[in-house]
Amino acid sequence: MTFASTAINIVNFVAGAIYVLILARIFISWLPISPWNPLVRLLRTVVDPILRPFRRILPSIGGLDLSPLLAILVVFFIARVVTQALSLAYGGSVNIAGDIIGLIGQLLQNIIIVLGILVLIRLLISLFGADPWHPLVVGVRSMTNPLVRPFAGLGRREFHRGLDIPALATLIAYVVLYVVIEVVFRRLLAGI
Repeated sequence: MTFASTAINIVNFVAGAIYVLILARIFISWLPISPWNPLVRLLRTVVDPILRPFRRILPSIGGLDLSPLLAILVVFFIARVVTQALSLAYGGSVNIAGDIIGLIGQLLQNIIIVLGILVLIRLLISLFGADPWHPLVVGVRSMTNPLVRPFAGLGRREFHRGLDIPALATLIAYVVLYVVIEVVFRRLLAGI
């Protein structure tokens, strides 16, 4: 095993560990666990300094904090650049411009996926006729209202059982936007 392959394995391990810690922090924030629990406090002291700069860059959208998503993408981007630099030392190649364009495209696609899943949950809630006063339904609707607002004129104003037309239109728009971003960034990357 050469020095480069060992260093690449270490970089990938550290990036994977940071990824797991960020995901654990996200999942713990969703659970009703006391913030004073020693494990939660330890996780917050490790992960929050990593997330803090990304929270300034990427604000919350509809009450949803997307900064961990950006942090994960940047960690993997840095790991990819470092592994490419290590492989360059042993005869590989580096394409920083392609990596940056790929990172931006991946970030946009991941944001669209997260927002699309939220809108899909809202659509499924409306299809199954969930209680409109249930806390989960109220939370999903409050998070997705800013996302669905551009299409609010397509459906009825009050919440009834049945198909939520504005949510369906928003979901279709997100799918189309995802495909457009995929095509545009694939062509950009092919040109580099």
